[in-house]
Amino acid sequence: MADVIHLKPNYYTHVQDRNQSCTKLLVGPATFTRKEHEQILLGAQKFIVIPPRHYCIIQDPVVLTEAGEPKLDQYGQALVRLGDQEVRMDCDPFPLYPGESMLTPKPLMLQILEANTANRIKAIRDFDDVVDGKTVRRMAGDEWLEAGPRTYIPHVCKQVEAKVVRAEMIGPNEALKLRATSTFVDKNGVERKVGSEWLISEQGAYLPSVDEMVVEIVKSRILTEKKGIHLKCNTAFKDVFGQDRKPGDTWLVTHKDTESYTPTPSEDVLKEVDLLVLHKRQFCIVLDPYNPETKQTMLGVKKLIRGPARLFLHPDERLENGLQNVYVLQADEALLLEALEACTESNKEAGDLWMIRGPCEYVPPVEVKIRELRRAIPMHEYEGVYVRDLKSGVVRSQMGPNAYLLQPTEELWEKQLSPEVERLLDGTVSVSKATATPAREERRRDKTRVVVYSVPHNSICQIFDYKRKTSRFIAGPDLVALGPDEEFTVISLSGDKPKVPNRIKTLALFLGPDFMTDNVRIETADHARLELTLSYNWKFEIDSKKEEECKSVFSVPDFVGDSCKAIASRIRGCCAGETFDNFHQNSSSIIRHAVFGSYDCLLACGRPLEVGTPVSGGGTVTAVDGYNVSVDGKQLEDPTSLIVCPGGVDTYSVRKGKWPNQSLKFPNNSLVISNVDIQTVEPVDQKTKDSLMKSVQLAIHITTQGQEAQAKHKATEEEQKARGELESHLIRDKAESEKERKVLLQLKAESQAIETTGAQRAEAVAASEAAKVEAENMVALAKKKAEAQAIQVTTEIELENTKNEEELNHKQALDDLEVTKAKEMGRIEAEKFKKTVNAIGKETISAIAKAGPENQVRLLKALNLQGYMVTDGSSPINLFNAAQGMTGAGGVGGMGGMMNAH
Repeated sequence: MADVIHLKPNYYTHVQDRNQSCTKLLVGPATFTRKEHEQILLGAQKFIVIPPRHYCIIQDPVVLTEAGEPKLDQYGQALVRLGDQEVRMDCDPFPLYPGESMLTPKPLMLQILEANTANRIKAIRDFDDVVDGKTVRRMAGDEWLEAGPRTYIPHVCKQVEAKVVRAEMIGPNEALKLRATSTFVDKNGVERKVGSEWLISEQGAYLPSVDEMVVEIVKSRILTEKKGIHLKCNTAFKDVFGQDRKPGDTWLVTHKDTESYTPTPSEDVLKEVDLLVLHKRQFCIVLDPYNPETKQTMLGVKKLIRGPARLFLHPDERLENGLQNVYVLQADEALLLEALEACTESNKEAGDLWMIRGPCEYVPPVEVKIRELRRAIPMHEYEGVYVRDLKSGVVRSQMGPNAYLLQPTEELWEKQLSPEVERLLDGTVSVSKATATPAREERRRDKTRVVVYSVPHNSICQIFDYKRKTSRFIAGPDLVALGPDEEFTVISLSGDKPKVPNRIKTLALFLGPDFMTDNVRIETADHARLELTLSYNWKFEIDSKKEEECKSVFSVPDFVGDSCKAIASRIRGCCAGETFDNFHQNSSSIIRHAVFGSYDCLLACGRPLEVGTPVSGGGTVTAVDGYNVSVDGKQLEDPTSLIVCPGGVDTYSVRKGKWPNQSLKFPNNSLVISNVDIQTVEPVDQKTKDSLMKSVQLAIHITTQGQEAQAKHKATEEEQKARGELESHLIRDKAESEKERKVLLQLKAESQAIETTGAQRAEAVAASEAAKVEAENMVALAKKKAEAQAIQVTTEIELENTKNEEELNHKQALDDLEVTKAKEMGRIEAEKFKKTVNAIGKETISAIAKAGPENQVRLLKALNLQGYMVTDGSSPINLFNAAQGMTGAGGVGGMGGMMNAH
């Protein structure tokens, strides 16, 4: 550092005297030479300048004397107030004495408090404050507001909160809700305790004090003719209407009380209520109504209000079922009523039931309860409802056709059906198929309606009355209606292949004819196991009009499963005694014998011998009974010796045998199996399949070879027959040819004789005939030529005459036309001239006639000619047109003459 320091004006520095351990302030302008024991602690610093409306805070300021000078100690160092602060503003530039410091880097601008704003001030030490010219003692911890508009002057004893307090704006229909944070007396002189709340409703700006906390701005409730409010008291107070309110009290405020209402902190708004408007066809029942005379709620009381009316509900009031319309009953409607208590108006006791029938209007009094609105139920002939008598409990079916209205002591009764029956009623499963039809989407049935079921054609439905323990049977097509105590008999049948029990559910049993298919496993005598797919044609042979026969049908619950088991048992028993090869070759016959059984008979041509079959050698079978046969009324002792010819050509011997029956009948339920069809035969094990395959291939091979040999034999036989027929045809043709040749030779001889004898004669006759014909032709030709020439001349003469006549007529017509034209033209010219003369006038014509000569005279006078003559020497002199030629008024001749003259 330099030993000599030059300080400019308004600059200062701090110099420490190390001998005395004190620091002094040096202020410019000055030149300072540092001594050996002195040390410059601070370089040249500029004075602190505080602009207008600014301030700064000095930490540890110097102690001033009464004269305003810094107080120095005995060593010449300025004394400071350690730990204290000083606010300086609006003063001359000044230096900082040793020990002083400025808390901020630069002076700060004074805070300007606008209107409706304030600073929250807290005293950090005890001091005397001046407010409006009065001295106020402030204790440390006191808080107050300094409101604008003003400039805030900082003080070392005051601490300003960081946030400026702004006034709350209170608008129309608004109030400011305040809460006391401490016990104090507010601006209106009212003592407020800690936690108490109140409202400030004066419009404008409100600046809350430090002891007040703004809770919220409360909006006033606008009350109209259609809106009110329910209030509840939470603390005892006197409301704006002068009424004393206790905690728990509730009341209603409407537009009749005030147009707008601001709830105080001592009351809560329960809800806003709307005006209830009842027109003349409405009513309502008010529960626990409010009594305006006693100003109390009548608990447990009902009040009927019928329109037209307008009302607000009080806080404890409520409506029973809201606004209700007056019941308007039509002719087919009625109200079921119940007396809740003794009703003098209707003369009914409590618990009585009665009905009000239409057409009418009805408003129930408060003593009466409407149980339900009943309408007459329209029903068709096959429709009905279940009705239960409430007194006796008896349930009956009320069927149509009519419209039924329940009595007061009656109600609709729901008939419960099992879910299975419900599904079947929704979509009945047909028993004619081996598998069940997929169920449709389930529909909801009206359980009070009489259950009506349409029995299909050729079906039977069984209805059981569990009260009477009886059944009835309905044959389709028909409609069946269930009584209250009746139930459908659900028929469970087997289905699928092989048959599985309870696969098909139905309400009506189909009588057939129909078919069913089943898989049957059998085992032959040589232990070959096969699976057969068989189809059975079945039907019930009963009279649906006889109850006993109908009852027999339902005696077997599952006729499908039982019949299939019985038939399968017969087939397995019959096939157990047959070999596989025999069964494979005669499977149809074996199964038919097993299913239908057989009877003894005489067989011919593979079929039973029938009456009327022709017998070889003459005669006809007249009777057949087992093994006994009668031919032409005579019984034969040995029928096997009989030879018959059914077709009249081939003959067959008669033998004894067995023939299957036509059907199988189950006597328990009259089920008849009329036919069996073998659909498939499949071996169960692989060995049997291989053996069957070989057997089939061998049978095919044998059949093929047999057919081939038969075809070859038949072809050879047909070839031999064809050759024989060909040779016989050749022989017959040769014989015929020889006969025709003989005739031909005879004809040739006769022809040659005729030719030789008649040739010359023919020539002579021909020549004479030719000459005759030629002469005749010439004569005819001459005649024709003469006729043609005469015709030609006549035609030419006629043509010439016609031509001359036509030319004469044409010329005469032309002459007539010319004459007529000339006459017309003359007449037209005469008319034209006459009209022209009349139009121009006599004087005008005279002037025109004189104008030419006069003009010529004037022209000649202008030329000073007394006369002249011009000629070319060959043309005659025309003295009449000379003047015209001179003037150019003449014709072409005059001008021509002049031209020739030149």
